[in-house]
Amino acid sequence: MKKFLRTVLFTGLILTILVVGMSSYLIVKAYKGLPDISNLVEDYNPAVPSIIYDSNGDVVDMIYRERRELAGVDEIPVYTQNAFLAIEDKRFRKHFGIDPIRFTKAMMVNIATMRKAQGGSTITQQLAKNAFLTHEKSVLRKVKEAIITLEIEKKYTKDEILNKYLNEIYFGSGAYGIKTAARIFFKKDVSKLTLAESAVLAGMPNRPNKYNPKTNLKNAVDRGHLVLKQMRKFGFIEKDEYEDAMSYEFVLDSDLKRGQKISPKTIVVNTENTNKEYKAPDFTSIVSAELFKMYSEEEIYEGGMKIYTTLDLKMQKLAEETFKGYSYLQNTKDMQAGMVTIDSSNGYVKSIIGGKDFTSGNFNRATMSKRQPGSAFKPFVYFTALNKGYQMNEVLEDSEVKFGSWEPQNYSETFEGNMTILEGMEKSVNIIAIKLLQKIGIKNVIKTAREAGIESDIPDDLSAALGTMSTSPFELAKAYLPFSNGGYSVKPIFITKIEDRDGRVIYENEIEKEKVFDTNKVALIVHMLENVVNNGSGRGARVKGIDGEGIAQGGKTGTTNEGRSAWFAGITPELVTVLYLGYDDNRATGKGFTGGGVAAPLWGAYYQNMVYRGVYTPGKFEFLDDAVKNGELVYKLIDSKNGLLADESSPNKRWALFERGYEPVENSSKFKMGLDKFFKRDAEDGADDLENELENELEDRTEDIQQNEKNLEVDDIFNELF
Repeated sequence: MKKFLRTVLFTGLILTILVVGMSSYLIVKAYKGLPDISNLVEDYNPAVPSIIYDSNGDVVDMIYRERRELAGVDEIPVYTQNAFLAIEDKRFRKHFGIDPIRFTKAMMVNIATMRKAQGGSTITQQLAKNAFLTHEKSVLRKVKEAIITLEIEKKYTKDEILNKYLNEIYFGSGAYGIKTAARIFFKKDVSKLTLAESAVLAGMPNRPNKYNPKTNLKNAVDRGHLVLKQMRKFGFIEKDEYEDAMSYEFVLDSDLKRGQKISPKTIVVNTENTNKEYKAPDFTSIVSAELFKMYSEEEIYEGGMKIYTTLDLKMQKLAEETFKGYSYLQNTKDMQAGMVTIDSSNGYVKSIIGGKDFTSGNFNRATMSKRQPGSAFKPFVYFTALNKGYQMNEVLEDSEVKFGSWEPQNYSETFEGNMTILEGMEKSVNIIAIKLLQKIGIKNVIKTAREAGIESDIPDDLSAALGTMSTSPFELAKAYLPFSNGGYSVKPIFITKIEDRDGRVIYENEIEKEKVFDTNKVALIVHMLENVVNNGSGRGARVKGIDGEGIAQGGKTGTTNEGRSAWFAGITPELVTVLYLGYDDNRATGKGFTGGGVAAPLWGAYYQNMVYRGVYTPGKFEFLDDAVKNGELVYKLIDSKNGLLADESSPNKRWALFERGYEPVENSSKFKMGLDKFFKRDAEDGADDLENELENELEDRTEDIQQNEKNLEVDDIFNELF
């Protein structure tokens, strides 16, 4: 018997030595397999996506591999924290990171059932496993987990550990962390979660797919009820709180009918597809491209940067809505479009449409497409003329003309004879623009376009008057900015500043603005652009204010040969918006596909929606109004055919704007025979006047000579007598 006992004791001793030795070996090996534990824990930061904000501070999109927003411990309601403790680790605040009672109980249950029926990991252990270790199943990994767990408990308070855990865990549907989960599943900030919602979220990390309320609502609610029972059992909530939380009903938003009233006791689960790449892909794709030029993938995907942009999300959504509701665009197969809106005061890109049904990675027609703008380029010709001293009542002849083999035509294929350049712009008459360009010189127009912001090549010939260059809506919008703001070239920007995850500014964009044109000259071209909308080819873009009166706006239509592209470039005192429609292969559309017919109405619908929805309230062109008030500029009602002051005999009256001292003074009725006869008669009258003047002067001089002779005779007689 003694021999048997000695054998048992010896065997036990050997086994103990082996266990201790093996444990020591595993601990030493685990330590060697880990970096400096203190630094590992101290330097830990969970992967956080970069968040893109619009100009109003609203979240536009996230750039992420893992979708995660960090919440501070003070943001998370206490009952939300306790919901996780109740179901995951009820003795969390009492143990040292490893719960011997929980561990022993789990081992006994697992042995009894011959399977892993219950887990024994505490919240600290789960954090150690999720944050620092792979999910391999080995004894060595469990030892590493225990080592890191103890280090975490030594480094942090219980509140800090729980906070890190709640920011780390995965909830399903791409949501990492409690703050992201609150937004994805209930569309609210974590600080606004109710007890019932908190219970459902607390039940999810155990099996994210099984307890996901988007796809398994009953499972999720049942699990949430279990969490509430645990909270009541372990004293985390009172009876009335428990009963109130249990009384809530959960419904999917996809099951609600339009306009259906929701009970205060109903919680709506958001079913929106959170896996789609971007909510505003047209804009976010551009911002992402800029970010990847500046930072590494790790910084962007995991660094938690906050990117503040120029986008107005409300404008963007209305732009998308307007494009989707525009029947011509949607009903014409393969028809595409691009549009951009820029704030003319600072260059902020407020909205952008990359194409019909645009998705991330698509060809962005607002910035990448290169099309001929057609007559949308003409304002640069007219503005150059105004800059050189031409007045808008300058008269040119709309008539057949030929330059070598080139015989340009008007869109109407007719000629109207004499007209002012004001009417030529208004009606978008090609021949008038070409003849004006011939007078002022192509190099001067190219200089104007360059100063405005156009960088694309411009043909060094008269065809430039018809917009035969290639440009994008973005580039043309940039060039129109000085017309909106009184003469300033402004660099368009998409990003205003970037902060790191701790709120430190790591990048800040500066507004680049330069005075390039005389303000009063700009006021003149603005008046001509207003006339295009009020009386000419851009009438389809007219917008009414809330008061029913027309807003301050101007613009220019553009149509290319055979209807390949239709443009409208429009300005208001605050914004410039340029858009075009056409096929991606640039094939002909045919007659009737014009800027005035299809582009201007789309532009007008977009702005009308913004005004009526209260997204945009247009002001006045103050630089124009101020110049009129102080007398530097004057309005005159002219005859649009002969450029003279209009009166009762003028069938074509238009308000024109002039620099003081250059306004017409002759009335149209004085020359009823017509302008050509007027010029001839004026020359004849001038010759007659000159002849009469010479005859009168000759008579006067003859009388003087005769008088002098008489005076001399008197003098001679006087001398002889005296």
